[in-house]
Amino acid sequence: MTALRRGTLTLPTSVWGPSNPLPNIFGTGDIHAASGFEDAAAEGPTGEIAEDARASRGQTAMPYLDQDNYSAHEEPREHATLVLENEHLTATFLPDLGGRLWSLVDRDSGRELLHQNDAIRFRNLALRNAWFAGGVEWNIGMIGHSPFTCSPVHTAALSGPNGEVGLRFFEYERIRNVTFRVDAWLPHDSHELFIRGTIVNAQPAAAPMYWWSNMAVPQHEDTRVLAPATSAWKYGHERVLSTVPIPVVHGKDVTWPARTQETVDYFFDTRGERMPWVTAVDGSGFGLVQASTANLAGRKLFLWGQDSGGRHWQEWVSGNDSYCEIQAGLARTQLEYLTLPANTGWSWVEAYGALQVDVGAAQSEDWGTATGAVADNLAARDLERRLAELGARDPSDELIVELMPSGSGWGAVENELRQLSGSNPFAADVTPFPADAVGADEQFWLRLLRGEPATAEELHPVSPPRSYQIDPRWLPFLERRSDWLALLHHGVIAAAQGSYVEAEGLWQASVDSRPNAWALRNLGALADDRGNSSEAVAFYRAAHDLVPELLPLTRELLSVLARAGQPAEVLALLDELDTEARNDGRVLVAEARVALALGDIDRCRRILDRDLTLVDLREGDSLLEDLWNEYTAAAGDGAQPLPPKYDFRM
Repeated sequence: MTALRRGTLTLPTSVWGPSNPLPNIFGTGDIHAASGFEDAAAEGPTGEIAEDARASRGQTAMPYLDQDNYSAHEEPREHATLVLENEHLTATFLPDLGGRLWSLVDRDSGRELLHQNDAIRFRNLALRNAWFAGGVEWNIGMIGHSPFTCSPVHTAALSGPNGEVGLRFFEYERIRNVTFRVDAWLPHDSHELFIRGTIVNAQPAAAPMYWWSNMAVPQHEDTRVLAPATSAWKYGHERVLSTVPIPVVHGKDVTWPARTQETVDYFFDTRGERMPWVTAVDGSGFGLVQASTANLAGRKLFLWGQDSGGRHWQEWVSGNDSYCEIQAGLARTQLEYLTLPANTGWSWVEAYGALQVDVGAAQSEDWGTATGAVADNLAARDLERRLAELGARDPSDELIVELMPSGSGWGAVENELRQLSGSNPFAADVTPFPADAVGADEQFWLRLLRGEPATAEELHPVSPPRSYQIDPRWLPFLERRSDWLALLHHGVIAAAQGSYVEAEGLWQASVDSRPNAWALRNLGALADDRGNSSEAVAFYRAAHDLVPELLPLTRELLSVLARAGQPAEVLALLDELDTEARNDGRVLVAEARVALALGDIDRCRRILDRDLTLVDLREGDSLLEDLWNEYTAAAGDGAQPLPPKYDFRM
């Protein structure tokens, strides 16, 4: 029989605090934004992908706040778990961390099928900054790692039409204005865990859509990744999408992860497959296999690579255990969106389980023999029929027997907005967003809908706003008020729509109404983006004077001062900081750079010698490499090898 139980898991976890209250107006620099496309103008798939990718340019994670307030220090922390278990599998989920499938144990062999980190180690790889490696992550809406990957989601226990036990994770996604569900079913005596994903666009406008299920799997010397494809789209350090044959690329079989030097994506071309699949098997022919209905068509292999930068990245996110990722998505690649029509829902079904195939076949140099062995195994399991049956099942036949709300209150707020606007709320039988989930982050907006005034604390000019909106549907409610906070929020919505001149006027009106750090900072960010250095410095200084202890603002001011060519002012600001802020990685980088600008090479060297840790270094960011090269050039010793601790080259 299948059982569902609650539990806890204690793991070393990065110490972190509240989200960054400064809206990320211009984004963090998606590494895909400057992508090229080989033969993009030609007819065929690459040209189609290039066209679909244009919708991904210049987008930010607003209205979500950055989760960047974490340190390299880890402390034991208890995490809630939900466990589905039958005779053959034990599946452990983390509801407070995006509903991630953290562990999938094959009980018949006693082996873990997924890569598990030895810690929940936050690193800057997600849309909102914080991300951690391990398990299976569900990514929705925007290109990149989900806004929910380090946040709680709503959870419900389910009962199927025949009494089956299941789980549902669900949330309201505010960028695309859609709901999504991840349902987990582990039938009696099943060797596969079934995941049904559903996205519902219950609005009168189409929405660009993205979904990828990211599976971290162990990477050993004898690990091989197989998928039913003879070609792939490669995306590597050149940031150009090109078509390559599979498995041999430039004379090397790239399906052996431990033999690949570079950090690279391979998007397998599985078009036409009735049941796309991907697997990572070890030297005994054993490993995780994932298969799905045909509409989850994309399959990918991601490798950190074996060069020095790739190995360091892997250690940085995952300690000493090597892993790679196999992934499944709605689109062909992760550079493009699909269009989800208005008032439409998409659903697909995935299966996760253990695979055992003949090792000689799995390791065969004949690609057809290797992939054919997996295809035969899956056919013998009658998996295609079982996936289709679950996909065809009416969700109304599945009952929520217990609601375990731990997610946000945004779904409840959206339901109230819809009712006031004459639209239907979200279907309560499948996504019952509870009113009591509304907390401090959502209260301002709920009171705004109800015509209630802002609190004295919210209107204090140094109280950081707890949340923002980007949807123009909020404008009529904001326009009923003229206080500085309403003007600030109105400006953020204008900026999110690309109306920066309007945003500037609204933020200036906010400051004129009452000087506040938040509109001043936004004006500074706008001036900095336009290259108006002196104006940016003035706005940032005024904001920083109001909230001098806000570290994210200090970091931004230091960067603005440096770009404005004011090294003496950088040093003066550094002298004002407390010990904790002075030892922040980005503050130390600012100090090292200003030392170089002033010719103080020894001061820069002392910082580099102290094991400078930039815990939120962004994927693809060459900041530490650039700093090292600037230092060695200034020192006059010629080009010096980049120390391994600063090597994050991809």
